[in-house]
Amino acid sequence: MPWMKPYHPPRNHRLDAELYAQAGRICFITVSAYLGQAPFVRADLNQLVLDILREEQDRQNCAVYTYCLMPDHLHFLASPRIDGSSVLTFTSRYKGKTTNRSWKIGWKGKLWQPRYYDHIVRDDESLLAIAEYLLNNPVRKGLVAAREDWPWSGHLNALPLW
Repeated sequence: MPWMKPYHPPRNHRLDAELYAQAGRICFITVSAYLGQAPFVRADLNQLVLDILREEQDRQNCAVYTYCLMPDHLHFLASPRIDGSSVLTFTSRYKGKTTNRSWKIGWKGKLWQPRYYDHIVRDDESLLAIAEYLLNNPVRKGLVAAREDWPWSGHLNALPLW
């Protein structure tokens, strides 16, 4: 029987954890690379990170809408598909899985910072504006001239209309 430690929900959220587990409540998540490193300049690592984002959304019953992987961080918009699934749990497990699999392709050490930034999108905010902000991040940083030229961003699911 494999060893299984009990799962404890992440503690780096600012609001009641139940808010992150309400179906359809969209969260804007930013996860930074460990100690300001820029590991996401390798196509194989970048592809792995995005493949796991796709896999884990199904496994954790969370929908990932818009994402943007930058050299030193990842932004994404996500929400639980069903009540009780949590964007916090999704993010924590995602970080662990990507770190573990990154070791298999030659990454050494930690991949992500222990904490991450989370923001629950409010009804009065423009979800489209936040998605545009994410997709335009590589342009603002001078990595590409047009956002369509950045291969590490896009949509996994259509943005919901409120």
